[in-house]
Amino acid sequence: MSTQKSFPTRLSSNQKPAFAYAEVVFNLPLKDAFTYEIPLHFSGMVKKGMRVLVPFGRRRLTGYVVSLSKHNKKNIPLKAIEEVPDSEPVISKELLSLTRWVADYYHSSWGEAIKAALPAGLDDTSLDKLYLTGQGLKALTENTQPSQATFILQALNSKRNLTSKQLERSLKKTYSPSTLAKLKRDGLVGVKNEIKRSSLKYEYEKVFQLAENLPKKQEIEKLLERSPKQRAIYQFICKGQTTSSDLNNQISGSSQIIKSLLNKKLIETYTRKKERGLISPHVQPEWTNENPHQLNKEQDKCYRELKQSIENAIFQPYLLHGVTGSGKTEIYLRCIKLVLDLNKSALMIVPEISLTPQTVERFRQRFGDRVAVLHSGLTQKERFYEWGKIRDEKVSIAVGARSAIFAPFKNLGIIVIDEEHDTSYKQESCPRYHARDSAIIRAQKQNAVVLLGSATPSLESIKNAERGKYHYLSLENRVHNRLLPIVKVINMKAEMDSKKNFSIFSTLLKKSIFDRIKRGEQIFLFLNRRGTANHVFCKECSFVFECPHCSVTLTFHSKKNFLLCHYCNFFTRKPECCADCGGAVIRFSGFGTQKLEDETKKLFPQARIARLDRDTVKGRESFEAVHRKMNLGEIDILIGTQMITKGHDFPNVTLVGVLYADLSLHIPDFRSAERSFQLLTQVAGRAGRGKVPGLVIIQSLLSGHYVFDFVKEHDFTGFSEKELALREKLKYPPFTRMVSIEIESEHEQAGEKFANSLHKTLVRITNKISGIEVLGPARASLYQINNRFRRHLILRSYDYRKLHSALRRLYETPEIKKFSNSKVKLILDVDPVSLM
Repeated sequence: MSTQKSFPTRLSSNQKPAFAYAEVVFNLPLKDAFTYEIPLHFSGMVKKGMRVLVPFGRRRLTGYVVSLSKHNKKNIPLKAIEEVPDSEPVISKELLSLTRWVADYYHSSWGEAIKAALPAGLDDTSLDKLYLTGQGLKALTENTQPSQATFILQALNSKRNLTSKQLERSLKKTYSPSTLAKLKRDGLVGVKNEIKRSSLKYEYEKVFQLAENLPKKQEIEKLLERSPKQRAIYQFICKGQTTSSDLNNQISGSSQIIKSLLNKKLIETYTRKKERGLISPHVQPEWTNENPHQLNKEQDKCYRELKQSIENAIFQPYLLHGVTGSGKTEIYLRCIKLVLDLNKSALMIVPEISLTPQTVERFRQRFGDRVAVLHSGLTQKERFYEWGKIRDEKVSIAVGARSAIFAPFKNLGIIVIDEEHDTSYKQESCPRYHARDSAIIRAQKQNAVVLLGSATPSLESIKNAERGKYHYLSLENRVHNRLLPIVKVINMKAEMDSKKNFSIFSTLLKKSIFDRIKRGEQIFLFLNRRGTANHVFCKECSFVFECPHCSVTLTFHSKKNFLLCHYCNFFTRKPECCADCGGAVIRFSGFGTQKLEDETKKLFPQARIARLDRDTVKGRESFEAVHRKMNLGEIDILIGTQMITKGHDFPNVTLVGVLYADLSLHIPDFRSAERSFQLLTQVAGRAGRGKVPGLVIIQSLLSGHYVFDFVKEHDFTGFSEKELALREKLKYPPFTRMVSIEIESEHEQAGEKFANSLHKTLVRITNKISGIEVLGPARASLYQINNRFRRHLILRSYDYRKLHSALRRLYETPEIKKFSNSKVKLILDVDPVSLM
């Protein structure tokens, strides 16, 4: 029995608190805020930025309070707030303002933007649970329903309360949404709403106390006379309320005894919620208090310019363009130290792929326990702990990936965005914000400095520097006058034709690997594709094994002997014969990191070889183990995908081999040349960071492509000038602005119909707003992913304000409201980084 009191849900007119109404937004694709009444018992407790639990339709949802008012402007009866989980706001006024900008600019709801700014798992969630009614049980017993309905009834009878997703997973192919809907309409299946409590901020414990209506003393004695253990627990509870953990500490195996006392109605129980204490999930490494390195002339010049803006608290975005190994990180650390001396906070944002143990360790060596770390490798509880340290002002620096841009610091002095060109800074789900652009807005509101660093800046940032929006800083040389690596491009067509070498390795790369192993130096081999073979086909009829759910070929993984789809994770056993003609000869074409590892082990049996990709890295520990072994010299050759391209500084790596370097050039995207140049330059930068000069060998079937000419000469300026000239002619960003509109549908015809209707609507809107092009609709390059069909429309304009005006009008049209449902989904991406 619960001892919680019930409260009135309505107030009389003379009982209204100072703020009687709250505007609440939700993590739903609904742009409007909803007004709720603040009950008298919550008077003065509800503040902007707090979470509240409120009724929403037949559900109860967690919402976020964005404003308070004294009057009910809607003049309709309002529902009341049911719970207030927080004693203080979970999101500050400054972050409310930032999330409002994110919602407006990227066309999400405000609630979705707020949700993105908070640690995952913080909110209580509302779940609709399905159960078998009395009628349903009768229908199941009498076997009166068709087979699909019977499957559903049997599942609910055996597993009881299930969500619709759990039911679908349980029944797999026999699940039918339409049959479930009919069973609900006929009253055979019921739905009840339950709240799944978050275990992050609060913990829930069972409390036991004496029953309210106890039997007489003689009857109690009789009930306990044959059970000394029950008597002992009963006497313990007589002293006052106690928890299950306290009881277990006092008397072992008390859970069964408690059940007996509850059945005898001598005690009662209720669940109590209490705030969880912040306990560190890890012991912090010892602080070595690393001394700052001496700056060279180039570094010192850049630092002095930054120092002036930081000390004067002037908002200014800086673009620090420095070659790989030029000492950009030391400038970041100096600037952050200066900010801390001014009693301000600092944000260090890095791509997820670069957030290596090395990066975090370097910050902790310099700043000790003043650093919090935020990234997806942490558990929800660890992330909440780190977020809590920032909110409670126990740390002054946050190092993290994209979402760390929302770290709850109160007085920011600098935001550093390392590898600012990286595409992982763009969120792939709603809200589709860009961390770099959001950082600039946040810094502007706080008069802070933004420092964007990269060896290969994005062309958007280069253009912003040319226009004067960013202040350009340059580091043209490596520290200690170390040389940039020598880059050699090998034409693999010529290698096959003249040298009859059909191996994965060119002759030069093989020889260079042998030489490095003899000298005790380390090697990186980079191939941006996983697996053993990416193309499995029949020799007789040329049938290709494709994913049944996606429009991609299956990749063969030899270690597990199966074909795998890298988009939806569908897998099937290695075929013994052709699925189409029954032919016995199956060919495996192409190669990935797994095949490269096998071939490397055959050629260099004496070498210690490791592989770093998503197939081998299953968690933070395996990632750290590879780093540790590389630092200790226990790995001779490290093979990997993009994971090895950034955030690594191993002085003994003197050779980098890039295999199938033209892979990224084949991607049908206007940025493919830019991405290829960035990727090759970054991976080349891993070589020769110590005293021994580095060598980079790039193998390609398109060695005549202009990208390789610029990579070979480390000529970023030449590449950016050529690429910008092409972009200007073709009216691509950064000269124009774009919005990608993706239509996703379960059925091809429904998606096509919606896309055509949307196109007509957009043409009608853009006829009233000059200067906007509508491109499409067309099938996306990856047309089918996970049984959903994808079509694209693109809006393009020289004026981003016109694009936003068109999008606002689009949301007001009846076509959007008519077609937007679970079967047809509309995805808006402002300033997209990929058009796949």
